This record gives sequence, structure tokens and C-alpha cells, in this order.
Amino acid sequence: MVQNSWILKILIVHNSLNDGTSMSGVLKHYLLMARAWVDMGHQVDFMMAKAGFPQVASQLPFCGRLCSDPIFDASEYIDQTWRYFPAFGFRLISAHLVSSSCDYGIVYASNFLIFEVYPALIMARRCKAKLVVKIQHLLHSQTGRHSFFDRLFLKSEKWSMRLACRHADLIMCLSRPVEKDFTALAAQLKLKERKAHVIGCGLDFTEIDDTPREEAQFDLVFLGRMHEQKGVFDLAEVWGTVLKNRPKSRMVVIGEGPHRKALMEGFEARGLLDSVTFTGGIDEGTKNKLLRQSRLGLSLSFEEGWGLSVTEFLAAGLPVVAYELPVFKELFADVLHFAPMKSKLQAAQVVLSLLDDSDKMERSGINGKIHARKFKYQEVAQQELQLIEQLSSEN
Repeated sequence: MVQNSWILKILIVHNSLNDGTSMSGVLKHYLLMARAWVDMGHQVDFMMAKAGFPQVASQLPFCGRLCSDPIFDASEYIDQTWRYFPAFGFRLISAHLVSSSCDYGIVYASNFLIFEVYPALIMARRCKAKLVVKIQHLLHSQTGRHSFFDRLFLKSEKWSMRLACRHADLIMCLSRPVEKDFTALAAQLKLKERKAHVIGCGLDFTEIDDTPREEAQFDLVFLGRMHEQKGVFDLAEVWGTVLKNRPKSRMVVIGEGPHRKALMEGFEARGLLDSVTFTGGIDEGTKNKLLRQSRLGLSLSFEEGWGLSVTEFLAAGLPVVAYELPVFKELFADVLHFAPMKSKLQAAQVVLSLLDDSDKMERSGINGKIHARKFKYQEVAQQELQLIEQLSSEN
């Protein structure tokens, strides 16, 4: 550990985690940021629901954990998302009640959700600390959100905007498309113009590099949170087309989330279940081993602030097929194989063309692996810390 004469005490508010197995890209990012900041000599604690404690404890046992919700655990009914909302409501106000020494200098909202931004604001006021907000993506930039719960999230996002623009000491965005969306929404709401610093995310490449390449067991791998915005309900049709042309192919689907049960039922209805392995939530070592046993990565996301799963595919040396998102065009334009948004047939055709061309697959995998090395988590952590230290120096 690097000794630092100026020790920062950082509290990361991550109230969106509802169980002990789901690993979102956001959580993975902050586990890496916390590890890097602790290695630099600082103290990092998490404020989160008790249900999520095992994920932090297993990877960062040296980080403290403040409990924002001692009751709710979605492990037994992860697909029943309506149950989440009372818990989110409780976490919204629990910052007024949570027991803490309140000696943090930085309180950091890890998501742009009202039940993270507002509690972070309250904790920052209680601790007389600086408030940092990072925007992973904005729901207002997404189309097709029309349900009652979608409208509730969209309304609450406006509250997060007002709180962040008025009270945050530092605002960061995950990518330039996210910054553009932030600026547009602030103008729409007639809020005071705020500077948003663009800082992305990175990976720990040693975890992947230390996993040996094995004989391919899967032609295709899909990785991510099992949610409709990740394109999971396009997956069965894409895979059905691939399987029709390559009947002996196999796919592994890695991840947990509220729509995994419905996704598996869709595969079963199409008679595709026997050709697919669904892992649910698994540890990082098992995930990396499966990536190393796969030939091609697939992303069907409708929206991304970055695309950490794509970065992981590239880091593992896999060629990647993805829908053509603005952030992918910005970050990975030269190393991804694109299909038009929501064009399931064309996505399947791109997958098939690659599986039929081993030389092209190998070249693409090499180029992608080199490109992914630009995104080291230690460098990202240093960039964020420099901005945070500037805030602390103002105290």
C-alpha cells in the first residue's frame, strides 16, 4: 500500500444493489476504484443495503460498510421488480437515520438515481463533506420507456438533476455522449449550467490475463445484467437464426437480473434451451474462465453509458458484435462489428459471418485486446482522485 500523508475518507453511496449475487458494471467499477484509492493510502467505505454487503466484503474486506437498509433482500424474487420500490423509498430517507461517525471528507453518489443522489447529499451535509456525483447514463436519452415505473424513474431523474446542479461540488459523466445528454437535460429544465468532467471506467487486466485460454466450449457469449435495456429479449431470435445455420453451436449467457426468468422462458418456448448455458450470478474467476472458453462476444444493449461487458470481451481477446450505439462508435469504432440498432437478423448475420471466418476472428480479437488496454482502472482512479483532491484542498 502506498503511504499518503494526506488521507482522504471517502463514502461511496451505492443504494441500487438489491441482492448478494448481481454484479452490475457500476458496482464492478466502484469496487475497482475503491481498491485503487485504498492502495494509494486513502480510506473508502460503502453505504448500501445489507443484502449487498457480501459482494463488497468478499472483494474489499478492508472497506467499511454503512447499512442503508437492513431488511430488503431480492435474492428470492429478483424478477419481481415491483417489490424493490418500498426498499428504494426507505433508502431515500435512511441517510437521516444511519449511524455514522460522520468524519468523511467526500461523499460520492455512484449512480444518478434519486435514492443515491439525495442520501449522498444528506450524508455530505451531516459530515460537512464535499458532494461528488457521477452520471453513468441518463434515462431521458432513452426511447421506449413508457411504463408506470419508467415514468416514475424519469420523474425522479429530474429531481436528481436539480439536486446535483444546485448542490454537487463535482459532477462527472462516464462518457461524452452522457455529458451531451446531461447538458441537454439541464437546458431543458432551465438549470444553471454546470461543468461535467468526462472520466470513463477501466478494468483490472491481470484478472483476465491470468486466466489461461482453453479450448472453446461456446461459440457465443452474452454478458451483462439480465434486463430488457440490455437487449435480452432480442437474444433468443438472434440465437435462433445462428442455430438454424450452425446447429451444433452453443452459447453461454452470464449474468443475473430481473428478466432472466422471462428470458429463459422465451428460449424454452422456441426450443432453444438445450443449446444455451445460463449461469446466473457467478464470481469473477468463473466468469473469466467462461470468457476464455468462448469464441465471440455479443452485446445487444439498447443503451450504455460505457459498455463494460464489451470492454471485458475485448480484454479477453474476443471479437465482438454489438448494436451501433453512439458511445460504442466513440470508444470502440475500430474494433467492434456493428449491426443496426434492434436489427436482430443483421446481428445474427454478422455473428455467422465471423464464425465462418477464423482468420478474421483472430485478427479482430488481437486488435480488440490491444485497444482495451487503454482502459486501465488504476489510471481512471487517478484521474477521479485528482479532481476529488482539488475539492478537498478547498476546505
